Amino acid sequence: MFEFKTAAEIEAMDDATKVIYYREAQSALKAMADKNGKDLGLAKEEIAQMKAQVEKFDLATIKSMIEASKTQGEAIEKLMKATVAPELTKSEKGQIMKFLNDNAEQIKSLHKAKSGTIEFTTKAIIETANASNPDGIPELVGVQVARPMNVPLQGAIVDSLVGNFSTSLAAFPYTESVPKSGDAGFVLEKGTKPQVDLSIETRYATPVKVAAHECLTEESIDDIPGLQSLATNFLRAKHDLKKQDGILFGNGLAGAPTGAYTLARAFVAGGMAAKVTNPNFMDTVNAVKTDIYTTHNFQDEMHYMANVVLVNPIDFFTELVAAKDLNGLPLYPMASLFNQVTIGGCVIVPFEDMPAGEIFVCDMSKYRVSNYRPYTVRIGWINDDFIKNQFCIVGESRFHAFVKELDKAAFVKGNIEAIKTAIEKP
Repeated sequence: MFEFKTAAEIEAMDDATKVIYYREAQSALKAMADKNGKDLGLAKEEIAQMKAQVEKFDLATIKSMIEASKTQGEAIEKLMKATVAPELTKSEKGQIMKFLNDNAEQIKSLHKAKSGTIEFTTKAIIETANASNPDGIPELVGVQVARPMNVPLQGAIVDSLVGNFSTSLAAFPYTESVPKSGDAGFVLEKGTKPQVDLSIETRYATPVKVAAHECLTEESIDDIPGLQSLATNFLRAKHDLKKQDGILFGNGLAGAPTGAYTLARAFVAGGMAAKVTNPNFMDTVNAVKTDIYTTHNFQDEMHYMANVVLVNPIDFFTELVAAKDLNGLPLYPMASLFNQVTIGGCVIVPFEDMPAGEIFVCDMSKYRVSNYRPYTVRIGWINDDFIKNQFCIVGESRFHAFVKELDKAAFVKGNIEAIKTAIEKP
């Protein structure tokens, strides 16, 4: 027996199922037309209600519903493809289909009336792209979320290489004693002993100053986490690097010291000239060390022993790290990129301020640096800083920096290729 559905069950069907249902319902009603309701177990009123329900949806109504469904489908497709510039997301399509299902009755009414509108707005997905900062966001928000770090400056290395000493004297005296004339000799009985003489020379070194200052507001210290520590660390690092630059490359002018590289003498091949077959970089280093060792200010003077070599990082790579023997193996396996290496008791340091192609070899302990006025930090005000809630931080030190006149023989510089050429055997 055909099973009739309730109005709610019929409404839940899609259009195609409704068409099938109504056709089967009409056939069932036609079969019932001449039968007694009692034979079917139904009251006449129930049969009448079923008939009225089915007749309500005649073929014309069903056809109209199918056409309406088709029109709605075309409208949806047009909405999805043509009316919006970006393609609809899966979520937006899903929202549209839900809206159409929820508003089916209203859409049918609009279709019957042949006029009217219904509005739908898609809801955006909450995703990472939705997060943005408004225009005019306070600058302090960034530093409060991500605390500022120290400026990544290079570290000074020269302090551990020089000869450090302490003094309280502004004009620091040093005295050098040198032979003047004569020499010892072998003497026969009753012979006259040869006379020797020496001279004493006192020289003075005066201190130099390296300093810098920063200006900050009280508000910046309050609002930016760790700013005062960052500022003082930056001030000290800049001080140390400038002091190192003066000790190595200072020109002796405008309050700067005369740097070790500046006062260094040129390489002299002497007896090593044209003596080395296919000289390499270490031959160059050892040739300069030998020049230092054998150069004297006077007869019988103590030897100078070089302990530091500075070269440009590019030369450090090409001459040490990348150097290979005839079998293609590293010539200096102990040398690692951009890291100092000790070979033959001499520390070879890649130093970016060194001119490319040049080499500097010395006994850096002969460069004397005092601790006359240690590094200090002071805080104060300039002009009207106080009423502007500003203040100044000053970092400075004073030190003597000099090489004794005789010790200058222990500092030598030269061109790497020129030295190789000078000692190369023809």
